[in-house]
Amino acid sequence: MICNRHNQEFRIALRQARLKATPIRLGMLEAFAHQPKPVSIRDLTARLPQSADVVTLYRNAESLCKLGLLNRVRLWDKKEYFEFAHKAHHHHLVCTSCGKVSDVGDCKVQIIPNKVLKTAGFAKIKNHQLEFFGLCKQCNN
Repeated sequence: MICNRHNQEFRIALRQARLKATPIRLGMLEAFAHQPKPVSIRDLTARLPQSADVVTLYRNAESLCKLGLLNRVRLWDKKEYFEFAHKAHHHHLVCTSCGKVSDVGDCKVQIIPNKVLKTAGFAKIKNHQLEFFGLCKQCNN
């Protein structure tokens, strides 16, 4: 069930990007908006009310990433996961045994000094991602 407030916001964002507000795109955005952790496209299919093939979902996820509505996340298993981009900036703790993912807020990553950027041939940093890998309490026992 799509929340009316989200539905309208998603329709406006898609329209501004000159993309149709298809049931698949709206359903994907709604599903990601309610996920507490990054989700793979294969896992997303079980959360969508309408059926869509995996290729269509990947294409739409790519379009939604380009729009800034979804973020792509790569975790320890090297699979692609996606999450709703309008959450507060955060990082992830990932259990390498059971796959549990927890968000870590309050980013303390220092911005790279301008001298380092220029030496590396970069003008500015637009975004960053950071994941921590280890064992959760249950797997550590």
